[in-house]
Amino acid sequence: MTHRDRSELHHIPLDSPEALWEWHIPSDKLFLSQGACTALGLFGSHVPTTMTAFLAHIPPLYLPALHENREGVLQGVAGSFLETSYAFGTVLVQERLFVLKRDPQRRATWAMGQYLVTPATEQEAYTESKGAEQISFGYWHCSFTDRTLHLDAYCAALLGYTDGLPHLMALDSWKERMHPDEGAHIACRHKLILEETLMGDILSDCVRIRRENGSYVQLQLQGAVLERNAQGKGLVASGSMKSSEPVSFQQNRYIENGRLLFAINATGDGLWDWDAQTNSVYYSPRYLSMLGYSEDQFPGSLEMWKEKIHPDDHDKIVLPQEAIVASPRYGNMFECTYRIRRADGSWAWILGRGYVTHRDATGKATRIVGMHTDVTTLQTGREELEALIKNDALTGLRSRFYCDMELNRIETNKIRPVSVISCDICGLKLINDYMGHAEGDKLLTKAALMLRHPLRATDCVARTGGDEFVILLPGCEETKALSILEEIRRHFAECNAGNDMPVLVSFGIASTNSPTTPVSRVLIEADKNMLCNKRASRRYDHQRIKAWIEKHTQMSVSLEDERYTC
Repeated sequence: MTHRDRSELHHIPLDSPEALWEWHIPSDKLFLSQGACTALGLFGSHVPTTMTAFLAHIPPLYLPALHENREGVLQGVAGSFLETSYAFGTVLVQERLFVLKRDPQRRATWAMGQYLVTPATEQEAYTESKGAEQISFGYWHCSFTDRTLHLDAYCAALLGYTDGLPHLMALDSWKERMHPDEGAHIACRHKLILEETLMGDILSDCVRIRRENGSYVQLQLQGAVLERNAQGKGLVASGSMKSSEPVSFQQNRYIENGRLLFAINATGDGLWDWDAQTNSVYYSPRYLSMLGYSEDQFPGSLEMWKEKIHPDDHDKIVLPQEAIVASPRYGNMFECTYRIRRADGSWAWILGRGYVTHRDATGKATRIVGMHTDVTTLQTGREELEALIKNDALTGLRSRFYCDMELNRIETNKIRPVSVISCDICGLKLINDYMGHAEGDKLLTKAALMLRHPLRATDCVARTGGDEFVILLPGCEETKALSILEEIRRHFAECNAGNDMPVLVSFGIASTNSPTTPVSRVLIEADKNMLCNKRASRRYDHQRIKAWIEKHTQMSVSLEDERYTC
């Protein structure tokens, strides 16, 4: 397959042990690397070749949220990077998606991603201490349509029920159980998150709830809105509740429905609630834990938060928020991204959102509720994924995607002169078939090192296929390019003079000085010249490789197979 077929190829190396995937969105074609197939347990005819077929492996319960999250990125309204989670068979998948290309309407046409797979069953994923008789957490499921709260048997035990059964509770009854000193504040926070769209979909809070015997238990709540109506009002939410003290429970554990995975995935958010009248701030347990602080280390004051902000981000974050506090003319909502110091001294990237819930007669805010999302992992994940996209995992050379980007840069900036060298390794199939793919990988790695030898730092050498390489020489006219190619040939000849496996390469070269000649045309010409040279030398090259294999393995090599004639 030649570089002229480039638009029909995948960018990822299919033999990569990394769990990579690539999606051509207009045709729905899906490419999975060997590592992705292994991690997901997909083999042979079960490997999906379209995204539609892939989604068929995901329980229907998870699809609406997955489609919604993806659509924001595919349409270009939520950036070009997404990290989301879902169940896939008996494993839990954390999916990273990065948009490679978009059409003129900004709709994504190519996307690449990586899977992080946890090989666990649903029960193992949900069970905190398998087989334990002492429990400290349970799961809840809320329907806003009929205003009911379903508590599993463990939540019910936390509230003092002793029958070992799930319980159905009216939402109003739940509110009545909240401690009178904090019930109104907490109900307001929950309303903004669960019944409105102002504060996102994630709930993280600490509440005191009255138990059946009249005493109060302090619970840590985690949850997520799973479904909203057209007006944004929450319809369904699920999550977990946890007590600091274990509650005795003798019944066997059972698994609640799969909606709860979404709540478990919601682990990167913390809630804060600022009362300007007392100048006190409530920081939820999740808020503190994601930064590594205890309540003593991070007391409830605004000044403590300001002290932890990175000096370079302080003014651009604090001053606009102070303006919102001072007057409603600046709005009642804000969203910002900044760095904050963790307890260990490192910096966390935070997405902060806030909403003014009350103002006094002068218009000054008296109460603001907000959420903090730790996006450090997303930043790191994006960098790792970009590195995988731009570099070939086996050889360390640039990837075909990076090569395409460089071709686009050269064309956009009309960099001339420009030269291209097309390269193809001879005999890779012979090596793989008779000596194994490990030896074939060594051949490719050695070829990569040899190709880089005489090149400049500004030159790009990329692996664009299994045995195909391209060298881009921006600003290099034909005479200089021919000199570079001769130096490459000389270096290969010197390396092949010993007893090691010969690395035989067919080369083709093309150049242009004209801005009207597209660099893509130069690539095609170089590819044609390479194919011409490959056909002329194929018989000699294969005979040389055959002789080396037979000498070093004592095997008899046949060149009659049609696989070795193309």
